[in-house]
Amino acid sequence: MLRIEFAAGYTKVDFGYQTNDDYFKGGWVRIDKETYIRVQSSKREFGLIRAEHIPIAPEQHHFSTIKDWLYFSLYFQPMSPHDMIIDLIENEADDRTNFNYYDIEIKRECAIQIIPY
Repeated sequence: MLRIEFAAGYTKVDFGYQTNDDYFKGGWVRIDKETYIRVQSSKREFGLIRAEHIPIAPEQHHFSTIKDWLYFSLYFQPMSPHDMIIDLIENEADDRTNFNYYDIEIKRECAIQIIPY
């Protein structure tokens, strides 16, 4: 996970993913259409709106080598940018291949404002 961007119409999460030698030619990736962000304090969920540069399951992006990189962005329903802890969940029943991230701390005083909200 590289960056989280809060905007009036969406919350954007940018990723950089590098393959490894666990799979032949680096394997493949995709994102589940049910991926969501959950605010830990309220348990409120913000669903995936769209994905850029990564296919939505069942489609897959196949890598050519074990040294390939993929940069992609996930767009979620808009969230208010305030201090919080979130989880980004592709599938709660994690099988080590999902994009699940827990305990992501959002601190406004540490943020860099790119575009006025």
